[in-house]
Amino acid sequence: MNQIRIPEKGKSQFFFITSVNRTVAGSKLSEFVQKKLVELSLIDVTESTLIFRYKLHHQVMEGSAMIHTWSADMEELQSDLVIITDMNGKFKDLDHFENLSQKWEGGFLEEVSPKYVNHKEVLEVMAEETSKLLGNKEQFLKTFVGYSSWRFFFQDWYRIHPTEEDRSLDLTQYFGKVDLPLNIHSVTEKEGEKGSPVVIKNTAVLDKEKFDRKTFARMLKDLTNVYNIDATLDVDLEERYEFAEDGWLTEAEMFLQTAVSNWYSISSAHQIKRLSEAEKKEFSEFTTRETMVS
Repeated sequence: MNQIRIPEKGKSQFFFITSVNRTVAGSKLSEFVQKKLVELSLIDVTESTLIFRYKLHHQVMEGSAMIHTWSADMEELQSDLVIITDMNGKFKDLDHFENLSQKWEGGFLEEVSPKYVNHKEVLEVMAEETSKLLGNKEQFLKTFVGYSSWRFFFQDWYRIHPTEEDRSLDLTQYFGKVDLPLNIHSVTEKEGEKGSPVVIKNTAVLDKEKFDRKTFARMLKDLTNVYNIDATLDVDLEERYEFAEDGWLTEAEMFLQTAVSNWYSISSAHQIKRLSEAEKKEFSEFTTRETMVS
């Protein structure tokens, strides 16, 4: 039986995550590599919710644009969260949401501002948008939904998984104002006997009926000034998740690439590894010697 059980409450797990993103639009290239050490624990379970404690301990961000520096700063702002989901892994609430606003207004912006001394316009725009989000919890929660490393932890994991399964995944505003609707095909297997990991492998195709191709084509025309552009979108998604008997993810990989011909593409890749006690000690010794935030 391919069952992933709800993890035991109160035991923290440490994970090392690597994320890579690359966007190409004609001759323009934007890319970043982020590495981070995070801690996750399940602190409570109710009839309808799972409550997790998330902590970011260290990160490295190497990016080609100031927006990537800002993304790393926002990771620091959200470095300690109590996340409430439903039993299907969907975000429902953030406990003590007001703490983020207090941190933001209590000097966080002033602390990071020197990084943007030569990019004051970027700072003003991003700071204004962040202030708006912190004033609207519903909108803020939407920022966790997308093709990011949050997907490792917050899906419909804790149930019995059939050998094969089809379901939909709608990535809202993946292309600016255009959504990316996907049809996911999952294959689940248990490797070996009792105690062996449950492995879930996903592939996907574009849901052409839901995809707003006309709006997408207009977006591409605005980017290229080419009126009769071919807006045929190719999608490649491959994911692999491995879960231990205790219900925690042990390692996983996610990859999504969307492309139009050979001139416009977005590639996102994420890897995660659960750390053993020995590995946690190695990371702890390393991070006490060096600062991992750049």
